[in-house]
Amino acid sequence: MVGFFKLKSDALADQEATGEAITRVAKSAFRDTPNSEWKKFNDNTRQWLFDNGYRYDGPGAGPNGEIPDSIEIVPVYDTPNRMHVKVPWAGDLKTHPVKDEEPYGTTNKVRSKVILARYFMRKCR
Repeated sequence: MVGFFKLKSDALADQEATGEAITRVAKSAFRDTPNSEWKKFNDNTRQWLFDNGYRYDGPGAGPNGEIPDSIEIVPVYDTPNRMHVKVPWAGDLKTHPVKDEEPYGTTNKVRSKVILARYFMRKCR
């Protein structure tokens, strides 16, 4: 069973720093210069994710949410003519169903199937 990646912090400033790190990766994609964020990300994706605000919550995780070597991480990058579609593993949908939850600012519940529909093709052009 595969676990989930979660943000380490609920603080907006910490999450903003994570977003800034993601922006640096995107802007330097495929550049292998020594100080390239892409190079850092690509050379050790597990450590980059952990260092930049993510923890792993699943089997084999380190005491602080470090990502175990048994988890295969496949970095992908969209281009103007290539889009990757993330298909959820059926086992996760069965053992960890997406729960209905309150959306921001309203009292109407967001249904789990709607969340999946929006998540699945969020980058479709």
